[in-house]
Amino acid sequence: MKVILTDDVVGVGDIGEIVRVKPGYARNFLVPRGLAMEVQSSSARSIAHKMKQLDAKKKRMRLAAQSEAEKLAAAAVELGLRVGSGGKVFGSVGGRDIAEKLKALGFDIERRRILLHEPIRKIGEHAVKVKLHADVHAEVKVRVIALAATAEEEERETESARKALEEAAAEKEGSDAGDDEELVEDGEPVSSED
Repeated sequence: MKVILTDDVVGVGDIGEIVRVKPGYARNFLVPRGLAMEVQSSSARSIAHKMKQLDAKKKRMRLAAQSEAEKLAAAAVELGLRVGSGGKVFGSVGGRDIAEKLKALGFDIERRRILLHEPIRKIGEHAVKVKLHADVHAEVKVRVIALAATAEEEERETESARKALEEAAAEKEGSDAGDDEELVEDGEPVSSED
């Protein structure tokens, strides 16, 4: 089913685009929430009028996004990760964490608009892109600082590493024992070279 998006929908498209979506998604989610309208449901004149309105709304949204991008460029987010005595980092910083900190600073940004390929697992300063509009991206400085890990977290990590080593050793012993078995055929041992 073809629909015209009347607002930006993350993962589907940007305002004013004509996209093809599944009929159930359009009827049950996009159209009732005012995020899209059916292409076949209106006359050509009505669609042309709606497209003009969408173009005007798109321009307003772009201008608002550009001003917000300037504010975001000046903002810095500081988040903490627990670090053990050996330098082992516990956990990671994801889009949700960054979105919550930005919300605390007064920016209302969805976590899906924060463009992280993978969570941040290193201490230091990172530049993270944020998609504010189809044409406007901002870069936010994310400073990840080290927090001391608790003894419980370090013990839990040590225990899980010990279990992984024990399982790997047991698996290796099991595979080595399987190599030493003799082949038996009709009660007579058979060499493996036959």
